[in-house]
Amino acid sequence: MVSKIFEQLLLEQIEIFRNSFSNVSKNLFYDEKQGKLIHPGEYGSYREAIVKDFLKFVVPLNLDISQGFIINPNDEISTQCDIVIYDARVTPLIQSESRQRFFPVETVCAIGEIKSVLSKQDFKNAINKLTNVKKQRENIGTKTIIRKVIPGDYNPEICPYDQLFTFIVCQKLNFDIQNIASEINQLYDINLPGRYKHNLILSLEDGLLLYYEPKERRPMMYPTLRGYECLKNRFMQPTDDGVMHYKLFATYLFMGVSQTTVLFPEMADYISDTDNRIWGFINLDEP
Repeated sequence: MVSKIFEQLLLEQIEIFRNSFSNVSKNLFYDEKQGKLIHPGEYGSYREAIVKDFLKFVVPLNLDISQGFIINPNDEISTQCDIVIYDARVTPLIQSESRQRFFPVETVCAIGEIKSVLSKQDFKNAINKLTNVKKQRENIGTKTIIRKVIPGDYNPEICPYDQLFTFIVCQKLNFDIQNIASEINQLYDINLPGRYKHNLILSLEDGLLLYYEPKERRPMMYPTLRGYECLKNRFMQPTDDGVMHYKLFATYLFMGVSQTTVLFPEMADYISDTDNRIWGFINLDEP
């Protein structure tokens, strides 16, 4: 069964997103006479805002969307992330005087990169940047679970839901992508565990990169599952209607961020020697 209401509203959002990202942004910030972008910073910010508006249609209301840096208790910090999807209910407002936001990795559900036209080297840089942020989620102290869809201990090495969900949205992959499903693994750093790889890559013009679950023969948004060290990559090109890869991206993004485990950000883990200093003020000999 199909909900005509939901599908029509989704198609409307896809059309707005596609037209704004591909055409309106270029008309506003591209000088045809000079053959170059004017105000490239504003151009990037405008496109990020377009993606955020589209994501709001599919991201659960209990999650918020922003941008900033990901931090963990081991003093690791990411480069700036274009999209940060996080649980606002348990995320403290950590920001600098210039209003740069910093998000404890425990409460972040997904991060995304927004790109224009990607060369092969730029594409390689983007996917490897996402792996570094995923690694941060394994370097935390206290693991108090707030939300977890599968019962059990927090273990991002085994459970894909315990790992960050990562994605890229771009206009076009500007290199030979005929065999990208079989070649993309070669663009990752050598001996990289499968769990650190991307979840979804949406190219508006080219299609959607995700994975293939062999047992049930269906697309999958996680690079690893129990019993599979790393699933095969799958590249889904645009269908005749030109919207199926958008629909799949929206569907799997919703599923991914809805299932990501959320942890309590123990602030004491982020402050040096907090426990020792507290106990130093307490005289245990007092009645």
